[in-house]
Amino acid sequence: MSMHRIILHAESPQSLAPGDCVAIGGDEAHHAIRVKRLGAGDVIEILDGRGTRARARIRETSKHGKSDWRLDAEVIEAKEEARPQVRLEVFAAAAKGDRLDEMLESLSQLGVDAFYPLLSDHAIVDPREAKLERLRRGALESMKQCGRAWPIEIGEPIEMKDAMKHVEGAFACVADASGAGTPEIPGTIARIAVFVGPEGGWSPREFEIFRARGWPFIRCAPHVLRVETAAIACATMLINHPSLRRYTVG
Repeated sequence: MSMHRIILHAESPQSLAPGDCVAIGGDEAHHAIRVKRLGAGDVIEILDGRGTRARARIRETSKHGKSDWRLDAEVIEAKEEARPQVRLEVFAAAAKGDRLDEMLESLSQLGVDAFYPLLSDHAIVDPREAKLERLRRGALESMKQCGRAWPIEIGEPIEMKDAMKHVEGAFACVADASGAGTPEIPGTIARIAVFVGPEGGWSPREFEIFRARGWPFIRCAPHVLRVETAAIACATMLINHPSLRRYTVG
């Protein structure tokens, strides 16, 4: 049975050094106590969303008022996890409805560092209509589910011209059916960006922008993919690229 995992709220940071006592309330405490039935003596894992992963033993649980639960735990051990050595950013057109949430959940599980909703010429969904706060809450839930020490960053919707500036100095590639398979990536690169277009495809103007910069086109599958499928497939290909070491050793 896996250890129950709790995320500390960023607005109330607490020290996670061994011996520290951590107070947890709100939905996290309610879920741990009422749903998971945890109590004094049980060991939990705590993530602070800033690279610290800790194991802590519950000292006591309590209830204040009708539904305000609280959990107090003592940190047993903690370690700092560095960010990946190679940063992976996904710029993708927004998928329809719940498919955007599903895409972000999968990108988070894969270890993608950042996602930017891309304003492209043939976009079917305007990414500015996406509820960013809801997406960021979903990113924290995914972090809790998969156990990553740093949450995936959700950027503001970005226009193509601004995205071009943002990725200066990075290795950038473009998802398109005209491309080849796995791209050649320099082993010294520290940042990778992949652009995934809408289901309507890239416009001639966008193709010219990509070609003018010499960015390689990559093909993830022999068939036409939905936005979310293409983004996940590209991220998987790049994270597992043979020339990259995404994570530090130890």
